[in-house]
Amino acid sequence: MTSRRLQWPLIGALWVAEVTGSFETSMVLAALKVLVADFGDPSKVGWLITGYLIVGAATAAIVGRLGDLYGRRRVLAIALTIGAIGSLISATADSFEVLLFGRLMQGATGAILPLCIGLVRENVSAERTPMTIGLMISGASLGTAFGLVVGGVIVDNWSWHGVFFASAGLCLTALAGIMTLVPRSPRQAPSGPTDWLSGVLFAPGIALALLYLTLAPRVGWADPLALAMLAGGIALTALWIWRSLTSPAPLVSVRAFADRTVAVGGAVTALVAMSTLQITVFFSLLLQAPKWTAAGLGLSATAAGLAKLPSNITSTFAAPLGGWLAGRGGGRLAMIIGGLITMTGWGLAFYDTSSVTIVVAELIVISFGATMLFAVAPTIIAQASPLDRVSEIAGLITVLRQLFLGIGAQLVTTLLALDTIARGAEHYPSPWAYRLTVVAIIGVCLIATALCLALPKARPVDREPA
Repeated sequence: MTSRRLQWPLIGALWVAEVTGSFETSMVLAALKVLVADFGDPSKVGWLITGYLIVGAATAAIVGRLGDLYGRRRVLAIALTIGAIGSLISATADSFEVLLFGRLMQGATGAILPLCIGLVRENVSAERTPMTIGLMISGASLGTAFGLVVGGVIVDNWSWHGVFFASAGLCLTALAGIMTLVPRSPRQAPSGPTDWLSGVLFAPGIALALLYLTLAPRVGWADPLALAMLAGGIALTALWIWRSLTSPAPLVSVRAFADRTVAVGGAVTALVAMSTLQITVFFSLLLQAPKWTAAGLGLSATAAGLAKLPSNITSTFAAPLGGWLAGRGGGRLAMIIGGLITMTGWGLAFYDTSSVTIVVAELIVISFGATMLFAVAPTIIAQASPLDRVSEIAGLITVLRQLFLGIGAQLVTTLLALDTIARGAEHYPSPWAYRLTVVAIIGVCLIATALCLALPKARPVDREPA
């Protein structure tokens, strides 16, 4: 346990690492328009986002478990190094294939949050752990905004290559902080031979399921190749579950979900990802849709991004607040409060989205509540997890979040397409479609909030020896 005096520099280093991970996720969004202009195929360029998310989701639990076994600081440093190399490859790419290869390497940074959560449990006193994990989540929110705004400035004044150079620089800065300010992690020697196959099966199963969710909207939900991917993903995931349950020492263990806090926290995370975390998809379209649709506000992509910025900034305070509440009143209370706040914001959006000012205010309320939910779940799950498997279990929750983000994105886009308004070749959702989508999001949020009642009233904080 790191002494109290040295905890803040360590927390700062971990926070910068998490900002880096979320910057990697969002930075490409700022460069999409220019990338499409250079490479001429929006669907191909879309793989810079899809491929990155699939690699990150498929490997998060495995990388987290490797951190548990071989030292979280060491594995985090390797992930940041791979991310920096991938960024430099993409920055100097002269073909789309090389650009995509580098971007896939950046997917290794998808495991930063699980490793940071493990390092918090490892180095920070028990009473400070909930709020510190909340600070890590706030880094994710700020990094997303940082990627959109700074990425846009770089693209507007230089080129898309500069976004990847900035990413490489941020990875190297985070790496220097980790190696300088974070103590070396102890290795957790496994009691017996590790079943590596249980980890190998897990990654391609999740990757194939995410590929189906990505390809099916374009080629058809009943397309034979898409269905083959889904069937393969389900089969491999089922085989992983069987192998994990029967192996004495699985690399990635499904037994973690036998704990009620982990199971309920994971379920709430999935439902939140499927509903209120679709805030960017929903409001980006609403803000940019033309005013003649009677629903859109006619903003440019840049203005729409700036409209989201205040909510990103204010939500950085929601994450540590949620952690603070979880540390004192239990995760159940904090998550219910977060659920009620985010549902209030969506309720306001159901009744009025007539001006940018109103939408910005609604975004602030929704994001604040959603970030509380998003922050508290990893906090209570980390407290409920065995210390030697914290990063692995946090990685599993990351996988759930990514999988249900994909499911939610398809749900939202499908609902918005149920009723459209057309002018020439342009089709946009009608006001009725937006309201229907909001009702569906509120309904799923309500289920998630009600599910929080299944959590223990309060999980006592274990006091570390002085």
